[in-house]
Amino acid sequence: MEQDIRAKKEELLKFAASCESGECALDDPSIHESDITEVLLELKEENNETDYNRVINALPPELLGLVALELPEKMLDDLIRTLGDRKWAAAIEALDTDDATDIIQRIEEIDQEKSYEILRLLGKELKENIENLKRFDDDSAGAIMQTELFSAMMSEKIGESIRRLRNMVIGEELSNIHFVFVVDNQNKLRAMLSLEELIMLDPDKTYEESVTQLDEPIFVYSHDTIETVTQTVERYDLAAIAVVDHFRRLLGRITSDDIYDLIEDQATEQLYSLAQVGEDAEIGEGAIKNGWARAKWLFLNLATAALSATIISFFTESIEKIVALAVLMPIVASMGGVLGMQTLTVTVRKLALGEVKISDARSVIFREVRIALFNGAIFAVCAGALAWAWFQTPLLGAAIAVAMLANMLYAGFFGAGIPLVLKRFGIDPAVASGALLTTITDGAGFFTFLGVATLILL
Repeated sequence: MEQDIRAKKEELLKFAASCESGECALDDPSIHESDITEVLLELKEENNETDYNRVINALPPELLGLVALELPEKMLDDLIRTLGDRKWAAAIEALDTDDATDIIQRIEEIDQEKSYEILRLLGKELKENIENLKRFDDDSAGAIMQTELFSAMMSEKIGESIRRLRNMVIGEELSNIHFVFVVDNQNKLRAMLSLEELIMLDPDKTYEESVTQLDEPIFVYSHDTIETVTQTVERYDLAAIAVVDHFRRLLGRITSDDIYDLIEDQATEQLYSLAQVGEDAEIGEGAIKNGWARAKWLFLNLATAALSATIISFFTESIEKIVALAVLMPIVASMGGVLGMQTLTVTVRKLALGEVKISDARSVIFREVRIALFNGAIFAVCAGALAWAWFQTPLLGAAIAVAMLANMLYAGFFGAGIPLVLKRFGIDPAVASGALLTTITDGAGFFTFLGVATLILL
């Protein structure tokens, strides 16, 4: 892999040099925008600004726009500030409408005046499409759809539509074709045919004559959330999906590449949130900036640790008399914490996939508590036997067994309950659940163990 990237790096530098001499020629046309992005990231890490700028300036518009979409935010922001308006306009013209809108919106955030100038340079149709897409909420299907698609009228002959599609592909008007969207005179979606289904139909018949043989089309509304889009696509295993308005009029489509990006972004966001590092943990950010982004969560964990320490301080006298309590305390808290995170992760994931809903809260919590009770009983016996054998004190074994069972029940209950409650109040459960759960399992574990041990042994 490293040799492959090195070869592509050499090819890109050679290409940049040929552009400087007025003879642009990329000898290896198989170099993908992802490869170019990887080379640019490597040049940035090497602080090789000269070669980085040479490659950027040499990229043709159709590649520049695609590369820009894959760059980390900080590098994209720098690129927005340095590249000229005309170069950006040419790059955006080469993109699909959804990607063009993403770039324009990012430019607006950095430099609103620059975005106005770039929009002024764009073609009328693309400009109108971008303005229409910008009106949708960021978390809606309408915001991520593209208006480029292939549609056919119910009255059109299938053979004629196939010829029209062929001409559009040859003329590079359309790419990434998965389905033909069949509409009526009011532009309402009536059917959705894969290319495989299309070629099996009689070319001399109209869609109206053939559409009765087809299943009801699968679509999402423009106001549906991105979560709904990904769930629908995963459920029906689609390569693309139609987007319609309230009246079922066809507005656009969301293609597989965007769907994969959405699923990856959601998974990444959940992973970062559960790890409490935030979305600033990305390539291209400095250590100081990432450090401060993570510090807020560390401060929160410090506060929860201080709370646990306060609970322990109530039992200082007990710990002084029975030193074994200090040795065994971390076992109770650790086991509860691990079980709690298992429950939390499963629940958050099921919520994200739509496998459970708020209305399922009682059954979800009951199931997790039963699992916690099963595991709690097993490890209560194990921990009790260990403490008894280790310190030759049966009552100490009983104390840790009771505390272990209780804390694992807390972990199961709150591990499932916290994300469901947060979801109910519109708070992302992946962001806040971890800190709350840690506070409960640590605090409750220490209090239960030390409290029971004090009652039994002193």
